[in-house]
Amino acid sequence: MITKKMSAKPQVKKAVVRQMAKELKLFTQRFPKIKIILLHGAGSFGHPLVYKYKLLEKPLAGPRLLGFSKTVCSMRHMGNLLTDIFRSVKLPVLPIQTTAIDSSNIRQLKQILNAGFIPMFSGDMGLTKKNQSVVVSADRLAVLLSEKFHTSKIIFATDIDGVFEKFPPKNNSQPLSLLSRKNLKNMLKKMKSQKNRYDVTGNMAGKLRTLLELKGEKITIFNGSKPGNLTKALMQKPIGTRIIL
Repeated sequence: MITKKMSAKPQVKKAVVRQMAKELKLFTQRFPKIKIILLHGAGSFGHPLVYKYKLLEKPLAGPRLLGFSKTVCSMRHMGNLLTDIFRSVKLPVLPIQTTAIDSSNIRQLKQILNAGFIPMFSGDMGLTKKNQSVVVSADRLAVLLSEKFHTSKIIFATDIDGVFEKFPPKNNSQPLSLLSRKNLKNMLKKMKSQKNRYDVTGNMAGKLRTLLELKGEKITIFNGSKPGNLTKALMQKPIGTRIIL
């Protein structure tokens, strides 16, 4: 949603990010005690490189070592570009390496939040115990953080209006307003994998499958590219698709 996936060179959609940053700034001014953690996917800065260097759960050797390094550096660059936009509206966003935070040092993340920062994580590359490369998705990280912050609310800003009965949605079709765990399971049975050359994490189907790991959570999936929608989602007003697990 925040990158131009079809461009030859990775680019951030600056106008979209700036609009969302302004809405987030107004929300933090109104509710200064609410702690916020930002997560973003890899978009055109990561997915094409993962495919190019064949980094999906492959042993790291030869060209893959350089490809792994290049992908990680590309994600850092993306994080810096986004941080610059957030800082331009006076939001204290602090980019943090995704693989630097796990269940053992979540206390450090809480300290960062209590200090007044808005930590930001991205999709990233990681290593398995067998030294194979693995994609660490922002969706997966959302599940981890939700388990540690039990009062959290999860909102997903995408480039479509929510979850539809069929993907891609037909013209004039409306997103489903509410989904239960049972609804979600039935929907995923009908959905085939939507992985493509621009998304190595499974697109919407992959996101929904990951969310099934959550329990007792309320999630909102909405179109973040439309002005005002982020504010509605943050204020928990009807927008997009609400999922109750």
